[in-house]
Amino acid sequence: MRILAHKKQLTLVVSALIFSGITHAQSSVKTSKEVGKINIEQDARIEKLVAYKTNINKTDDEKHYKIQIYNGTLEGAQKAKQEFNREFKDIVSDIAFETPNYKVRVGQFRTRLEADRYLIEVKEDYPSAFLLQP
Repeated sequence: MRILAHKKQLTLVVSALIFSGITHAQSSVKTSKEVGKINIEQDARIEKLVAYKTNINKTDDEKHYKIQIYNGTLEGAQKAKQEFNREFKDIVSDIAFETPNYKVRVGQFRTRLEADRYLIEVKEDYPSAFLLQP
């Protein structure tokens, strides 16, 4: 009678031992260690598209934000550019001519957030600076 009372527990213990032996046996099986190789086959046009997109991003100035710090004569623009380059060495600056004035524009920011961050720094020295997307 005592064995029948513990029949469920005994069944559980026996099945646990059997299954643990099986799982342990699978982890001890030795397999050959081969280095995996992945072979990716893709259309050649995909690489052309990626190269084309990269080229567009390098040359497309219309999608970049700039900060304009000066508007006036050529001499003033050159002076403003030199002063800016002395203070901010990490930002690119250039002079653009739009009849009849020369404009000094700095930076080439991809996002509005990035441009706004630099605008705050630039406004400390150039209070009339503003953000534009040429």
